[in-house]
Amino acid sequence: MSSLAKTDADMVRAHNRLAVLDHLRRVGVTTRKAVSEATGLSVSAASAICGTLLRSGLLQEVEEEDDRSTRRGRPGKSLALRGGAARVAALKLAVGEITGRISDYSGAPLAEARREVDISGRSGERLVALLAELAEELIGQSADGRGHPSGGRLDKVVVAVQGKTHSDLSGIVWSPALKHWNIEIAGPLSERLSADVSVLNDCSLMPEAFRWRPDFIGLDFATLFVGFGVGMGLRISGATFQGKHSSAVEFGHINHIPHGALCRCGNRGCVEAYASDYAIWRSATGSDEIPAHRIPDDAMLQLAAAARQGDEPARAAFEAAGNAIGYGLGRVFTMIDPLPIVLTGSGARAIDLLEPAIRKGITESSVDGLGADAPLVIQEDTDALVFDAGTAYALAALDGEFARSAAEATEAA
Repeated sequence: MSSLAKTDADMVRAHNRLAVLDHLRRVGVTTRKAVSEATGLSVSAASAICGTLLRSGLLQEVEEEDDRSTRRGRPGKSLALRGGAARVAALKLAVGEITGRISDYSGAPLAEARREVDISGRSGERLVALLAELAEELIGQSADGRGHPSGGRLDKVVVAVQGKTHSDLSGIVWSPALKHWNIEIAGPLSERLSADVSVLNDCSLMPEAFRWRPDFIGLDFATLFVGFGVGMGLRISGATFQGKHSSAVEFGHINHIPHGALCRCGNRGCVEAYASDYAIWRSATGSDEIPAHRIPDDAMLQLAAAARQGDEPARAAFEAAGNAIGYGLGRVFTMIDPLPIVLTGSGARAIDLLEPAIRKGITESSVDGLGADAPLVIQEDTDALVFDAGTAYALAALDGEFARSAAEATEAA
C-alpha cells in the first residue's frame, strides 16, 4: 500500500471512529446495531470499530435493561462511554471569583468549587497559580482517580474568561475583570497541571454546551449573556464561531447610541452601557458611575421586583436595556439570518421586563422587522452553562485525538 493510500485509509478510520463516539455522546447508551443505523456504517464495520474502542478503554459494555425473560439465547450488551477513560476540567475566571468543575470522559460531573477572590490586579503568574490551586482542589474532591489511566491528573483543561482571548487559545488579550493586557495562561498552566490547556472567551464558548443536545443539532443559534457584561456566542453551520485574531463576539460593544453612556471598555454608547447589570443599576438609581464591583444578584432581583411593582425609574431602566439588546440583535439579523437566542445571566431572570422592548427594538432596527419573532430560550444558571460548554469543548477535542490514535487493528471502513 502506498503511503498516500495508507494516509487516506487512516483518515477514513479516524472519521468513522469519531462518528461512533459522536453518536455515543448524543444518546448515552447504544448498541452495535444502533451505531450502524445512526452512522451509516455496515454492521460489521460498526462492530469492528466498537471492538477497537472497547479494547482501547474508551467504551464499556453495560447490561441491557429490557426484560430478558421473553428472549432466547445469550443476552445482548449495550455500549456506553467509559467515564474512567479521561478527566477534564472547565475553569472560569470572572469578576470577583474563580469557579470550576471536573468531569469524567462520559461527561458526568465529579466535583465543583468556587472561590471569591479579587482578580483585578493580579499578575499573570498569580492568576495561573489561582487556577492551578483550584484545579488541584477539584482533583482532590473528585475521589482517588480509580479507573483513570493517568491516576489523579487531568487530560484537558478549558479556561473560560470574560473578555477577549487569543485565537490560538493561549491566553487573555483583555478582560474587564483584569487590569493587565496580554496575559499568557495556557503554557504555564499546562506546565503546572501536566494537561493540555485552552483559553476561550466565556460567551463565545457557550454554544458548545448544546453540541450534543438533540433539539440543537444542526441548528444555527446564538447564546446571549446579559449580566455584569453583555456577550454573545454563535453556532453557525455546525461550528462555534471563533475569530481569526481573538475569540470574542463583541456584541456588547456594538454602538447603540453614538457618544452615549460610558461603557466599561472606555467607549461611549455601547449596548453594554445600557443593557448590563451596572447599566440598569445606574440608570435606575440616577448614577453616572460604573460600579467597581459586580452588582449582587440579590440587588438585581430586588430592582426587577421594584420595576414589576411600578417603580418608574427601575421600569424605564429595564426597558432601555431591552431596547439596546433589541437594536443590537436587529443589526445582527440584518447581516445574517435571524437566529434562536439562548439567553443567560441575570437578564434571564428579568425576561418579562426585557422581552417586549427586545422584540420592539428588533422590529425597529432590522429590515422589515426580520427576526422580531425569533425564539428565546432561557438558561438561568450561567455557571452551569459555561461548565457544560467547557466540558463539551474538552471532550470533543479528546474524541478527535482518540479517534486518530485508538485503533491498532485494521477496521472495515
